[in-house]
Amino acid sequence: MTKRHRKAVVFAGKCLLAAALLVWLFSQVRLRDYTETTPAGQEVRRPGLLTIAREIDPVWVALAGGLYLASMVIIAFRWRMLLAIQDVRVRPWEAIRLTFLGQFFNAIVPGTVGGDLVKAYYVSKHTAKKAAVLVSVFVDRVLGLTELTLMAATTTAVVLAAGLETFERLRPAVVSVAVVAGVTAGMLVFVLSRRFRRLFHLQKLYRRLPMAHHVEAAGDAAVVYGRRLGVLLVAVLVTLGAHIAFVSTIAALGESLGLGVPLYSYFLYVPLIYIVGAVPLTPGGVGLVEGLFVLFLDVPGAGAKVLALALLSRLIPVLWGLPGAVVAVTGPKLPEAAAIEAELGLNDPGGAGPGRSV
Repeated sequence: MTKRHRKAVVFAGKCLLAAALLVWLFSQVRLRDYTETTPAGQEVRRPGLLTIAREIDPVWVALAGGLYLASMVIIAFRWRMLLAIQDVRVRPWEAIRLTFLGQFFNAIVPGTVGGDLVKAYYVSKHTAKKAAVLVSVFVDRVLGLTELTLMAATTTAVVLAAGLETFERLRPAVVSVAVVAGVTAGMLVFVLSRRFRRLFHLQKLYRRLPMAHHVEAAGDAAVVYGRRLGVLLVAVLVTLGAHIAFVSTIAALGESLGLGVPLYSYFLYVPLIYIVGAVPLTPGGVGLVEGLFVLFLDVPGAGAKVLALALLSRLIPVLWGLPGAVVAVTGPKLPEAAAIEAELGLNDPGGAGPGRSV
């Protein structure tokens, strides 16, 4: 079986898993209103998914759309700053256009090439520093993952310290935050520390991984960005603003549904949902992210509303990805995945690809 066929089989398997997860999720909620008996013996009428859809507050949805747009613009400027540290200059409007393009490929176009690689490909057409472009994309993702983890951990600590929730009630969240924080810290040490890899003789291991080129690029990134800590700190603060806008987007959608979830719950659970949902088990996390919404935002009697929130949370990025289609049509013709990887030096294990010492 060729590499191309293996990728097709894996992608088909991910699509089947996504479909199975969605079927299971929708089997757990009802489309029409129903009556439920509480543990106290009282009968309570619960709204079905169709009623919930009719009662959505459009003002809150519009606010959510604006907040998500703000987060995209902030992310565009963060990436532009990271490119500038690598001496790759991109005009502000171009950074915004490419961010919409990346959103289009992440949210709408399923496949083996994500929005990050597509953005890197377009920028690489205007600079010889292909490795620097890839490094900026990688660091952009690392900043996002690290700050989401810190946001969840900080919110958990504040909620417990303020007595807003008991430890018993937050036990699943505390365990999840601890696991995510541990995995994130371990990943950062593994990726950014050549000394650590050499100490434990991990060179042969990571060179066999599909992410080996990213590990090499990150090693160079640690050196380059370490010389510009001031600018990098600004990028961290910018990232915080983007994540606050993003989580506020989900909170506004929750208000549009009348979910009644405290604001701090969104800042605790939404980062966890999207960190775990980033694991490539299904295309774009379809089915997985929705399932995590239902798992973490366990509101008694409101399973249909939580699922509606998950679906709206996917719809907003999809809608804001549509302008990226214009960029895809008006920009240079996008080649196949293999051609993109070849041009960026990602499938050349013996060459001086991104971040490889020569």
